[in-house]
Amino acid sequence: MDRGIKIAIFVASVISLGLGLIWDQVLSRARDVVADERPDLMGPERIEARVGPKELQRQELPGDMAEVNMAPAAHKEEAKSPQAPAPEPKPATGGVEEYVVQKGDSWWSIAHSRFKGRGVTTESLQQANPGVSLKPGVKVKVPTKA
Repeated sequence: MDRGIKIAIFVASVISLGLGLIWDQVLSRARDVVADERPDLMGPERIEARVGPKELQRQELPGDMAEVNMAPAAHKEEAKSPQAPAPEPKPATGGVEEYVVQKGDSWWSIAHSRFKGRGVTTESLQQANPGVSLKPGVKVKVPTKA
C-alpha cells in the first residue's frame, strides 16, 4: 500500500476516535440534564401573587360579590368619562318589552345580562327583531316568558 494512503487512514481513524469521544461526552451530559430532578423555580407552588409588604394581611372577598363585571375594557377616551348606567327596560303590553340598545350591547348581553332569569334567549331576541342591527339608541322588542 502507498505510504500516503496509510497516513490518510490513520488520520481519519484518529479524527473518528476523537469525535466519538466528544460525542460520548455530549450524550452523557444530556442524560444528566434530562435526569436532573431539580424543582421548577417558576412552578405554581413557588409563585405567590402578593402585592405589598409580607406582613400585610390578605383581604378576602365577601361572599356576596358573586357577580363580576366581565365587560370588555373600555377605550382610553371612554375611560375618561364616567359611563351612565343603562336604563331599566320598560314593560310593554302584549308580552313584549322594549329595550333601548346601549353602546357595547350584543344580542347575548341583552338576553343573558340585562334580562337574566326571565327566560329570554339570544335566538328569541333575534326572532322578535328580524333585520334589526344593534346600534346605540335603537329600540328592540324583548319577548317575555309566557
